[in-house]
Amino acid sequence: MGMVWRILGLPFRLVMMLSKRVLVALLLLAVVLAFAAVSSPVVFAGLSSIVRGVAPDLSIEAQQERLLAAARGRVDAEKRRADAALATAADLKDRNAMLSQNNDALTATNTALKQQSDKLTQANAALTAETKALQADLSKAKVVPYLGRTIPIADAVTEAAKRLSDRITASAARSLAAAPGQAVPFYGIPVVAAQTRASLTDDCAALHDLRNLALAFDPTSTLADNGVCALVPPTPAALWAGARDDAPAVWAKLAAAFDGLPKLVQPAWWRTVMVMADELLTPMADVTAKP
Repeated sequence: MGMVWRILGLPFRLVMMLSKRVLVALLLLAVVLAFAAVSSPVVFAGLSSIVRGVAPDLSIEAQQERLLAAARGRVDAEKRRADAALATAADLKDRNAMLSQNNDALTATNTALKQQSDKLTQANAALTAETKALQADLSKAKVVPYLGRTIPIADAVTEAAKRLSDRITASAARSLAAAPGQAVPFYGIPVVAAQTRASLTDDCAALHDLRNLALAFDPTSTLADNGVCALVPPTPAALWAGARDDAPAVWAKLAAAFDGLPKLVQPAWWRTVMVMADELLTPMADVTAKP
């Protein structure tokens, strides 16, 4: 083992045996060679040949070739990107040309439609003005007999509508006012009779207004009241007699005209209460609804 270590350490001992002057000389030689390689192409070529022979991958030519190959790769990539950009630009140009043509066509169509719309607007305005003029002339010129007078159609319609409107308004207000009184047991019977009589009177008058208006437009009109004006409203005494003497029969008739009526129950004290109410309400008051 000692012999082996001595052999392996021989190079190191040789280096250590070299004097400082030799080391300095070697360093100066390296500097001179580097300077000569930079300043002299011949020396540079010779050193490069030595490096190529010893380590081809570390030579300047190898590095230059690698750099050149990388540069060529980048150039090829840029060329491919440029070709793709040119193709895209050409496609966009074609599309832009097509869109421009479509836009021109749409602009022309829109212009034509606008001109047509302007003509139709003018024609419609003229027709509207003519219609209004005809309506005004017709309203002034066309007259009808109404309630013993000869008046324009518009006046007849307006008057009939006002009469109906006033009557319906008064009837609705009267119905609302009468409802609470109708709900009062026994004493509400005269209110019910009065409201029923007033409603029949209003309905008969409304039908007469409609018949007069129909005759104003058509003298041969046969519009009738369908027997409404011939109906006789019940008196308070008749209403009370029906409720007092046979309430179940009255309730059964109501079921034919109204849905959701509760079941009529007559407790044991029913007859006693009816007798007491009859004594209080005899004679039955005759109530009249205000106009």
